[in-house]
Amino acid sequence: MALEAQEDMVKRDAAAHWQVPIVLFVPTEQLHSSAHESTGAKITHNEHVETSSASSSSFHSESVVQKRCREAHDQGYDTIAVHLTNDAWRNRWEHLCLLPEMDFPRSSSRATLSLALTSQTHQSNLRVEAERWRAHPTFFPDELNLTSAADARKTIVLLSPWLELDSVDEGVRWDAELAIKQEFSYAVYLGATHVVLPPPSSDPSRRKHLANYARVVHTLLTGTLDDGFRLLPSLKVSIHLPVSSPYILSSMLMRQATKSNARSQRMPAAAYLRTNDNWAWETWESIQTLCGYHPQLHVGLDLSVPLPPNTSLLRWTAEPVSLLWLPSGSFLANAKGYPVLSKSAQSLVRRLLPKNPTMILSEIHAAPSQHTKGGPRAYLEYIHHLIRTAPAPSKLQLYAQGYGDHLQAPLQPMANDLTATTYEVFESDPVKYQLYEQAIYQALVDRSEPHSMTRIWIVGAGHGALVPRALSAAKRASRFVQITALEKNPGACIALHDRKKKEWLSDSVSILQGDMRTIPVLQYKDQLADIIVSELLGSFADNELAPECLDGAMRFLKPNGISIPSAYAPFLAPVAAANLHAAIGHSSRSQAQSGVGMGTNVTQQTYDAPYVTLLPSANLLAEDEPQTVSFSDEDRKLAVQPCWRFEHGPMSTSGLVCTSSGLPESNHHNVRASYHTFCIPHAGVCHGLAGFFEAHLYGDVVLSIHPDAHRASQDMLSWFPIFFPFRDPIYLPAHSELDVHIWRLTDERRVWYEWSAECFLVQEDMPSPSAAPSSSFLSCPSPQDMPTSAFSNAMHTPRFPSTSAFLAPIPSTSPATNESLTAQSDTSSFLSTSSNKARRTRIKTGQTARMNPGAIGSSSLMNG
Repeated sequence: MALEAQEDMVKRDAAAHWQVPIVLFVPTEQLHSSAHESTGAKITHNEHVETSSASSSSFHSESVVQKRCREAHDQGYDTIAVHLTNDAWRNRWEHLCLLPEMDFPRSSSRATLSLALTSQTHQSNLRVEAERWRAHPTFFPDELNLTSAADARKTIVLLSPWLELDSVDEGVRWDAELAIKQEFSYAVYLGATHVVLPPPSSDPSRRKHLANYARVVHTLLTGTLDDGFRLLPSLKVSIHLPVSSPYILSSMLMRQATKSNARSQRMPAAAYLRTNDNWAWETWESIQTLCGYHPQLHVGLDLSVPLPPNTSLLRWTAEPVSLLWLPSGSFLANAKGYPVLSKSAQSLVRRLLPKNPTMILSEIHAAPSQHTKGGPRAYLEYIHHLIRTAPAPSKLQLYAQGYGDHLQAPLQPMANDLTATTYEVFESDPVKYQLYEQAIYQALVDRSEPHSMTRIWIVGAGHGALVPRALSAAKRASRFVQITALEKNPGACIALHDRKKKEWLSDSVSILQGDMRTIPVLQYKDQLADIIVSELLGSFADNELAPECLDGAMRFLKPNGISIPSAYAPFLAPVAAANLHAAIGHSSRSQAQSGVGMGTNVTQQTYDAPYVTLLPSANLLAEDEPQTVSFSDEDRKLAVQPCWRFEHGPMSTSGLVCTSSGLPESNHHNVRASYHTFCIPHAGVCHGLAGFFEAHLYGDVVLSIHPDAHRASQDMLSWFPIFFPFRDPIYLPAHSELDVHIWRLTDERRVWYEWSAECFLVQEDMPSPSAAPSSSFLSCPSPQDMPTSAFSNAMHTPRFPSTSAFLAPIPSTSPATNESLTAQSDTSSFLSTSSNKARRTRIKTGQTARMNPGAIGSSSLMNG
């Protein structure tokens, strides 16, 4: 019973957290129907009498729309979705803009047709009326469903779905554009908070006009309808988009019905869409790109058609999904006849819950015949059940609530003193300090005998969160310790003295104010450390200048001393992150509230800078390269790859050339460069690179924010990932490779990163046995796989790193050559074995600029 009670509590917590609005779509013809017809409610005779009595007084002034909203709310819905206009508007628009085909074909020159063709008085008057509307688009009152601000604010406003912005007829496109602008302007005038645009067509013949559709949408978003028109930042504009192609579905169903296509009989239409359809995402990406990734542009996914493959569905987790449209036909029937969603649809809905999308239920009165139980309310009850039984948010999701896609600049601890709020955030993470305590415990056990004395220096001590952990580790290990807490921040030193007086009450703890890089080592020669502990790591391991800081700290470490951490490595992966890219491009002020502690507020955003962010809406684009017999595991291209490695130990044994103060003569030993090739199995758009890190503290204790949940330190809150954006996103075709370069550079005053990428389409040509090898200047051979060692580009750098569990070693054999790479066997793999050698070529398809050249956008200052 205890376990069941705990599970119920988790479910209640999930339901309480996922505040997902559920909305009822009310068609125009149902707006004036009774409550039980529009909402699915069952009303008894007594209830009808009470409702009629009440309506004569308190509800007398309600509009029809407000009444439907109230009725829907009484039935458990949050609000309703309605069309802005009705059939009277459609009839007038078609009467004015679509000439009868029996008289004239649709023409892009309707406005200038010869008067000889329209000599009749009726046609002449019609032309005049149409031109007057084009000059001054207006509505008649009886053409509108919504006529007041109270109506618009309470509903989701749908614009006319019959307007074809991508029509094959040029004249229809122009008049549809005027009409959609007229509708949108009126919705904004009423104060609508969410406006839904009609979808583009999935007919391939209209694909060439998708750019016109996107142009019109961008015009709406940028407020160029008239001189005084501007969108409120709170307004959401969503495109109603089927999740797969209605055209493909209807075409295949038609062919199957006529039995004209043998192949279609072997593969049902729904099965074909589930394996082959990428229309929705490709359409959305084109629109989003042409609209400049506008932050107010969202997508509303319609699940009324069969779902595409899971790889396509996963892409939507990285997109700004604001709506999920769920017609009754998108539900299956369970064994008892109640409506339920498919496993794939359930998975998609639950993955999108962190975005709090609005769910719109429609056609609940025209339920499929197989839905024999539950009636119209069964759909609403099922959605509530789906949300209630969804997994509760993780501790990290709860902790970072409100900071999802917000951007922060990495901290500058060497140049700026951190605030008390920042320290409080960092030092509230129990997981991190449990790992540090275990590492200190293992180091004490390995370092000395029981009841012996060990000197521990905690450098960058902050408010002293590591001090009680070190004392606890010493007690567990039965060791005596003398702790020196070194901190340069005067404010933090006051907090340290206060904690020593009130909490630690021990002479074994001393407070030292100073900069670990500049305090004279000779002054403390008789107090050198057996163990140095630091928590200077950033989201990319070394981005907060841990190497430069610890170069100074290692002067105080005995020749056989231990550094915790002993080593660390940053990791990199290409990601799709449209929300983040849009946030950078459309904001000049901070996207994050103060006090989260992961970084600092951003005053001027630029693409030439990395940002600290949670990446909740980012998708990893690469996958691990399939294993083959042609190369070893060390040569495999992984989805998330290590960049380089820093190790720390006594400066006296480092081999570095040092000054009289014990510091390295220069900072060039901390320069790094890394090259990566990522396998991209499915088409996508790369907006930048996501950075993570792993740190080897000591022994078997590893601290990690790796995106692989099996490698990451569970429930650790201290670090968000880092994001290196590209100014211009790069399109990655399916079965392509992305080459990435990243550099860590210094000029003795600053440290900064530069990064770039190139995309190549991989081709595998199987030559005939007698064919002679040939080459072409039009194709680019695949480069040799580079070693993943931290110092592969600087073999003579001192302190050459040892092999670590979180960094692949240098291959013992030379990398595979082009001839050792064999042909592709199917669409799911890049390489396979074959009796014939394949000639592998790569055709370049795109390239980014080198970002942040010469630190034009950002750098970490080594001095304040």
